[in-house]
Amino acid sequence: MHIDSIISDMAQEVVDLCHPHSIYLVSYKNNSKGVLSGFKLCVVAADDILPQVLETKLLLSTDCEIPCDFIVYNLTDWNECAEDDCSFAYRVENGGVLLYEQGK
Repeated sequence: MHIDSIISDMAQEVVDLCHPHSIYLVSYKNNSKGVLSGFKLCVVAADDILPQVLETKLLLSTDCEIPCDFIVYNLTDWNECAEDDCSFAYRVENGGVLLYEQGK
């Protein structure tokens, strides 16, 4: 899958801001001309970070020319939820696009 440079740039901006464990592309939309018009990222952060606080920080500290939304988990919650096949985290881990993983 080709990742639009807007998404790649935003993922790098998130890495620079909070050094997450991982970042997934959850979804994206293209307009009628096939041009990216919005996307959603899932950020998995360290356990000592409150997801709500980081989500607010990301929304306020990043700049994107198109609508971008974030979903944030801490690592322990992510690991627990990603094992439950009824959870959103499970769907993201198994159907999203891994954009970044710490140490890789």
